[in-house]
Amino acid sequence: MGRYIIIGTIMGVLIGWFMGFSLLTGMLLGGVIGGVSKALHYKSEKEHNSYETPKQSFSLREEQLDLKKERIQTGEVRVHHEVVEDKKMMTVPIKREELVIEAGDEDEIRIPLKEEEIEIHKHPVKVNEVSITKQQIEEEEEIKTTLRKEVVHSEVTGEADVREEER
Repeated sequence: MGRYIIIGTIMGVLIGWFMGFSLLTGMLLGGVIGGVSKALHYKSEKEHNSYETPKQSFSLREEQLDLKKERIQTGEVRVHHEVVEDKKMMTVPIKREELVIEAGDEDEIRIPLKEEEIEIHKHPVKVNEVSITKQQIEEEEEIKTTLRKEVVHSEVTGEADVREEER
């Protein structure tokens, strides 16, 4: 409102000067005209906007799915080797000497007798090699869940004219 009074005062001073009034009279007359002008402008603006209702709105929300993958330990495999005993039986031919005595007239004779004796020696021999690796296998897993969202419903009572627009 102050702006209208100041503009009216300046206009009143200029009009008073042209018309030959005193500056004070023009100033007072211009201030009154500015105030009345503002009041009339406010009233017409209020009447003009009385038919328009302010726009009202609200937000609709919906849930969205965020997926996060996390590596977890599902198990553990312990790989080791152990020694197992396996009984082996083998038949090995051996030779030995036998003394055959035939009656005769000689005195005593000494004959050394010998035989083969089996010695067992064991030594490790590589028979197999085991390799251990990990593989990553990609599979697809289907996830089912329910997401919620807000929708607009309107209830009309009386003869209200409602127009719904899709966006």
